[in-house]
Order: sequence, then structure tokens, then C-alpha cells
Amino acid sequence: MTKLPYAKNIVTDTREYTKEEIAMIEEMMKKSPIKSTIEMIRLLWMDDTKVKGATFYMECIWLWGGKTTSGTTEAQHQHAHDEVIGFISSDPDNPQELDARMEIILGDETHFLTKSCLVYVPAGMKHCPLTFREVNRPVFFFTLMPISRYGRKSESPVGGKEPEIKIPPFKAPPKDKNGHRYARFIITEPKYHGPPPKKNQPPPPKPKAKTSHIVSLDSEVHKGAFYVDFVWIWSGDMTMAPQAHAHNWDEMIGLVNWADKKNPRNIGGDVSINIDKENYKIKQSSLVFVPKGVKHCPIEFKDIKRPVLCFTIGNTKKWSQARKKKKP
Repeated sequence: MTKLPYAKNIVTDTREYTKEEIAMIEEMMKKSPIKSTIEMIRLLWMDDTKVKGATFYMECIWLWGGKTTSGTTEAQHQHAHDEVIGFISSDPDNPQELDARMEIILGDETHFLTKSCLVYVPAGMKHCPLTFREVNRPVFFFTLMPISRYGRKSESPVGGKEPEIKIPPFKAPPKDKNGHRYARFIITEPKYHGPPPKKNQPPPPKPKAKTSHIVSLDSEVHKGAFYVDFVWIWSGDMTMAPQAHAHNWDEMIGLVNWADKKNPRNIGGDVSINIDKENYKIKQSSLVFVPKGVKHCPIEFKDIKRPVLCFTIGNTKKWSQARKKKKP
């Protein structure tokens, strides 16, 4: 059987840390010994070492539970490009609440995260350490950048000299009414991103699936940000983006199995996506890289027995479809 052409753009695993990365983590832990019972699984990894030509870096992790009482495995650092750090609840009855407490330093402020959120980190902004203080229910955690490979510049490099990275200047924003400069970078609300409804369009049919729109980001939510959107499909059947379309920007689509510690990867239902008129069955948690100009969708969810987290990411300031060329 001939392998479908875009199968190589679907990632279903993570990548192992390099010896240099392991040495860096071990040295950091020596400097700040960590006391933690946090359990986790590294689920997925996307960059141009996984998919040739990919313009995104993303690592996805399920945090199962536990506490951190002291120490950290992170140091304060900066990036030459924007980053999003995210936490998504797994609670179908209260999907905005994490039932967890994460501590993160943004600039010179400490913030505690207790809701499903996207932390937007503009290029040049100092951030971290990040500490998982308490996780009482599984939380989907990820780091994301609209660039082909992760890069950083630390305040106190460990594990050898870091590669030269030119960090753009970042100006701290003014204080808000609560006296915080950086709270505005923590996003907790969803936003509709689809095409505007047509005039006299009939109302959509009653949904057959239970879903929750969790959280979104773009340049209208926060000036300068890129597009990110998260939705839970809890059960039932539905079609997402029923019309095939393309973009003038690269997109990444994530389809992730619910927080099942015994079976963290296998999708609990019939999920598929069309890419360039070919249908791809998604049987495992996956990151799908869709290059600009390539027609894709619909995404079909049928007989969903275990919830599926669906997210879309674009290296664009705002969601849009590519315009059809007018015939001469």
C-alpha cells in the first residue's frame, strides 16, 4: 500500500533529550536540589528535526499529579522569538479550573496559575523559573514557539556555553490597576476564530457532541501575539471546519487523547483529517504540520468515548483563510 504523502507531517511521539540537555538539567538540579513528587509523561515533540520544513517548536506533556516543595529545574531566560506556555484542565465538569497551582516568574513578578491558560511571552521578556507547586488532577502542559527549533539565552548558563542568540529589547509594560505589569500576559478566555457567518445563513444544526472552547490567543487578544486555540471534544460526533480550505501561513493541528495514565496515547474514538484530498486516520495523540497553501479539513470526530483535546496554531497574527484567486 502506498504511503500517503503527508503522513510524514504527522508526529505521534516525543524526542529524547540530548546528552547536553540532560547534563544541563542535572547541573541545574545540583544548584537548586528539587523535592518533588510530580509524575508526568513527555507525550509529543514538534520541530524541524521531526518534520522537514516545520516552522513550529512544541513539546507536550501530561502532568499526572504530585507536589513540588523546593527547588526547580528551570532558570530565568529569554528568547529571540515569542513563546507560549500553556496549561489545560482535564476536568469535563469544570474545564477552566486546573485543580492545580503553578508558580511562574514573569519579569520580576511571581504569578500563580490555577486556571486553564496561555502565558504569552514576547521575544526578549525574561521569564521563569516555572514550578509545578501542586497538581491534584491531570493537566496538559506545553511550551510552544512559532519557529523551527527551540532556542534560549539564560541568565546563568549551565552545562557549557550557550549558542549566540541575539535577543531583541523588551520594554516592561506599565502597571495595571492592581499594580501588576505582567498579569496581562496570562490569557484565560476563548475567542471565536472562524470565518464570519454569511448573510441570511440558517442557524447551525444542534451539536451531537459535548464540547468546551477553552482558551485562545491572537494579536487582538494581545498585541503582537500569534494564533493559538484550544477546544475539548468530550463525547459524541462532530465535524470541525467542514469546508476544505488553505491558509497563507503554516498551521499545526494537535489531537490529544484525554488524561488516561494507563493509555496516554491511543485516541478513544474515530478521528480523521483530510489533507490535500487524502483522508488520514488519527489513532494516536498527534501533532500535524500543514504547510501554507495546502488544502485541509474537515476534521471528523465520531463515536468519541474518551475526550480528545483539539488545538490549532498558526504563525500568523490572526486566523484567516487564503483568498480564492479570481478567474480571468
